[in-house]
Amino acid sequence: MAISGNLLPANAESIETDASGWAGLVNAANLVRTGGGALGSFCLAWTATVSGDSQIGIASRVAVTPGVEYWSCATVFPPGAGAQSRLEIRWYNAGGTVISTTQGPLIAAPAGTWHQVAAVGTAPANTATALVVVRVTATANSQPWYMDRAFLGLTTGVSGNLLNWNAESIEIDRSGWGASTNCVLSVSLSSFTWYQSMLLTASAAGDCLARSALGEAPTVTPGVEYAAFAQVSPGTSGLSFAIQIRWRDASGNEIQTDTGTRTLASGQWTRCTVAAVAPAGAVTARIGLAPTATAAGQQWGIDRIVFAPTSALMTAGSLLTYNTSEFELDVSGWTVTGGTSVQASDAVLSGGYSMKMTASGGDLVAALATPVSVTPGMGYQFIPCLFSNVSRIYQTKVEWLDAANTVIRTRWQPWNGHAGGAWMAGSMGDLAPAGAAFARLSVVVPDATAGDLWYLDNVGWKLGGLTALATPAGGGGVSITIRGLTTGGPTWKWRLDRIQAGRSTPVRGWAGDLVDQPATGDVAVAVDYEAPLGVPLQWRVRSATTGASISYLSDPLTLAGEVTDAWLTDVSLPARSVAATVGTPLPDWQRSARQGVYNVRGRQAPIVISDVRASRTGTLTLVTESEEERDALWWVLETGNTLLIKWPLTFTEPDMYVQVADVTEAHITAVAEHSDRTWTLALTEVDRPLGGIIGSPDRTWQTVKDSGSDWNSALYGATTWLDVYTGVVGS
Repeated sequence: MAISGNLLPANAESIETDASGWAGLVNAANLVRTGGGALGSFCLAWTATVSGDSQIGIASRVAVTPGVEYWSCATVFPPGAGAQSRLEIRWYNAGGTVISTTQGPLIAAPAGTWHQVAAVGTAPANTATALVVVRVTATANSQPWYMDRAFLGLTTGVSGNLLNWNAESIEIDRSGWGASTNCVLSVSLSSFTWYQSMLLTASAAGDCLARSALGEAPTVTPGVEYAAFAQVSPGTSGLSFAIQIRWRDASGNEIQTDTGTRTLASGQWTRCTVAAVAPAGAVTARIGLAPTATAAGQQWGIDRIVFAPTSALMTAGSLLTYNTSEFELDVSGWTVTGGTSVQASDAVLSGGYSMKMTASGGDLVAALATPVSVTPGMGYQFIPCLFSNVSRIYQTKVEWLDAANTVIRTRWQPWNGHAGGAWMAGSMGDLAPAGAAFARLSVVVPDATAGDLWYLDNVGWKLGGLTALATPAGGGGVSITIRGLTTGGPTWKWRLDRIQAGRSTPVRGWAGDLVDQPATGDVAVAVDYEAPLGVPLQWRVRSATTGASISYLSDPLTLAGEVTDAWLTDVSLPARSVAATVGTPLPDWQRSARQGVYNVRGRQAPIVISDVRASRTGTLTLVTESEEERDALWWVLETGNTLLIKWPLTFTEPDMYVQVADVTEAHITAVAEHSDRTWTLALTEVDRPLGGIIGSPDRTWQTVKDSGSDWNSALYGATTWLDVYTGVVGS
């Protein structure tokens, strides 16, 4: 099977087909395919015709990208003890001229042992192709050499690692590490990743210490949390292994050491981790590998060694500490009721461990042991990842606490849990309410059956998430600011509904009801001009797809109103809206019958054919006191568009859509100087109109001025100044 990521052709990689993937370059002859390979059943054999430098290279150069780091390796079998070999990567421009050569270390191998030669380097500017070359030093004429398992590809280190790739992987050599106390370092062909690891051998019983080289002491920032971890495989079970972060000041003095210790079993690779906050005065850090030997000669294989800020190892933007998010040290960051919890490696999403919970029966609850600090009014997103052996509903829960740790609000989100197959990442967002100082996060499995298994890992808590904030707006409307629309992914579509006494009504948007909206950005603002007055309302943003879980319900909001004033709003052009005083007499509603009465000869009773009763008609009386109120009312009535009447708070009338027929504006007194008017509006109730809205009551000429860099852009698409003012520009 081809090695993943290998740029070399198959017959150059493993020699399983033939020897045509390689060619003799210097002092190399008789390149043939032979048995006994390190990878597969065959390897490449060649003969150095005389003593001295012998070189073979891949038959055809491979394309590479300038500025990208690559590494290459091959496994070599020498003719005897101490025979030397190395690998080179030669970089060529488009014209076939060598630009430079990256040379790996010279390896002197023991007799009769396959060993690896490797090199790592960045393709120089103007590089087009690369040639992999294996060089050996022949000590006699006609000396035979063998090679197998060749590779050229990208370095694939752990994202965020501050150590270089060779110090992490040991694939070139162990030059990134030095033996400090009671140990010897070497290279082993047993590995956790790729082909090689570092082998630490105790010189005697007692504490051992190896440290990253002085060139592998990355710069750190005081107050930032960092983690160091390594995969370790001991030769003897029950031995203690410690990994350390050794903080250094500007003079290179070690000012503090943080240590993570684990007891290991032999025959397997185990991840050992330490996490700590860089102390004041820390400028750089070195990594220490500190096992405790009980006898001389005890060994530990060490691979994938990482030192990184924990922000690079967790959910992007997470505000949790590393251990509460990833469980790499222990499970002390969470309290579990209704079951037991342990650190486990049998089901892991990221890192080396998760928290394994075994239900004892009843509600299984995992809660963050220490609440996290929050800022009121900010949106937060809770993203716990779970894996289970059962299919069962589970819930995510956020409790908002004040400075005295008293719960001031609780939010829940249910999820459909499934057994096995994949990790579940239920994401819920919420706005920190006024007075909130902390948040307590929980995952709840209601009525769990004893023995059910749940795993928690890669827990995220960050700014963002799907939220909706409702605030009063001009014209008797409500502005709803929706954030976190990208939470559902690039193809997610959303809808926004007003919730009143359990009844759901879509909110009108710019192009129609907001029922199937693509997530073109993370934030959207909608204004609901049809929201009734004086009753508790909420707004729910959710997936446009029926049955989808992701949603958010805003906090309740009650729009203020007057006991005598009604709002008349043109819902398609809400800039035309006015609050006017309702006069007397109050409307008397008539609903006309739609029927034909037919008298039939010889029958006492007629035959009546009827249809549904007509909608309400009646006369509304309004009162205005000033010229400004008079003009504002005419401004609303002039278009003849359908209007929404939102009645005063004390009225028992339901809000209604109407068409206004004849209007009478009458003087209350016969004195011409008085501006008081009484109005009669002939109304016919109609259905809620279709379509979107244009403009808003909050739009002013300053808004127009600010809407474009010059008048050409401000006026684009408008045919009248009214179009400019109301916002119809460009529609």
